[in-house]
Amino acid sequence: MRVDVSGVDEIAPGQVRRVRVGPVDVVLVRRADGSFRALRDRCSHQGGALSGGRLEPMVEGDHLGEYRFSERRMVLRCPLHQFEFDVDTGRSPADPERYRVRAYPVTVENGRVFIER
Repeated sequence: MRVDVSGVDEIAPGQVRRVRVGPVDVVLVRRADGSFRALRDRCSHQGGALSGGRLEPMVEGDHLGEYRFSERRMVLRCPLHQFEFDVDTGRSPADPERYRVRAYPVTVENGRVFIER
């Protein structure tokens, strides 16, 4: 099922918004580059609403003690315990096998944003 959830211009880059896709709450994310991602709006750690969280660059490093902000990868940080989820995959960088949320395909057509469920 494909659901029309928003107009492209209704969400600015860097913003997140809760939308409804059938019976499921989904958080729609607009990355700084203007692209959209969608994740289930429920943290797999403690059940918090990810739509209340912050979109931030992922912290990366090639070795111990090296930290830099990614230019490509973004995480959505849960407001309850600061758990992070990669907006592209729905997986937590800290423990990708144990903590993840469902990622939904997103398409844009004629100025409208659609989520596939």
